[in-house]
Amino acid sequence: MRNIHAMKLTKLYSKNILLERHIIHSIRDRIICKQCKLFHSNSVVYDKSTVTFGNILSNENRVRIQNKLQKYEQPVIRKVAVSDNHKKAAVLVPLCTVNGEPSLLFMVRSNLIPAHRGEVSFPGGMMDNTDQDLITTALRETQEEIGLEIPREAVWGSLQSLPSRNGETLVTPIIASFGELQENQLRLNKDEVESIFTRKIVSLCDSKNVGSTQFRRGKLPSLQSGYTLPVYLGGGHRIWGLTAVILHMFLPVLAPGLYKFKLRHRH
Repeated sequence: MRNIHAMKLTKLYSKNILLERHIIHSIRDRIICKQCKLFHSNSVVYDKSTVTFGNILSNENRVRIQNKLQKYEQPVIRKVAVSDNHKKAAVLVPLCTVNGEPSLLFMVRSNLIPAHRGEVSFPGGMMDNTDQDLITTALRETQEEIGLEIPREAVWGSLQSLPSRNGETLVTPIIASFGELQENQLRLNKDEVESIFTRKIVSLCDSKNVGSTQFRRGKLPSLQSGYTLPVYLGGGHRIWGLTAVILHMFLPVLAPGLYKFKLRHRH
């Protein structure tokens, strides 16, 4: 009888150990699964706190952004009707690192060109008939203007197309990341480009460096009530116009929780 009782106790003890192990493994798996979902490649589930300036250019953030762009409805900042016979253009939004710091590259347009002379912009231009698509346009124009050759696989995606201020051109921003910026990568076309410069993403996300300019009335009927555009300071160049609009659209997607500036128009 004692042997039978001892055997029952041994079996009960073994079952308890197995049950405890199952509970521990279940809790561990749930924790791991929850962590994985923060940057799950098949959904847009993410935790804002997981995006930092240290991992902002990581492959995980790239995947999150690509999924976000598929469903993200970007705000309309300046209502402009697009002309029926509008032209297509593309600009490259070039993510990079400078001495390991996540940054964005900009260029200053030459004073020799007829339009937008001396203005800060992203590299880009009009779509050619020979271009396969707008990604091709952005990459080709970047190479022609500043000599930077970026492979197609470096492209992360595109933002919503934006009309120019007269509605005659529809501009599509193409996002790409090309790693550490090297001086020998650049060959400026001085007929079109005066200079290039970079801004750290942490600086662009700093609310002290972001403001706005309010226009009481625009020339087009859709702008008669006025509009407000963002402007970025804090560096050697003031970033405004369409380039600033693109930045304001992109930074909340790139750096959720880190870029907190809200654009408000006062009527």
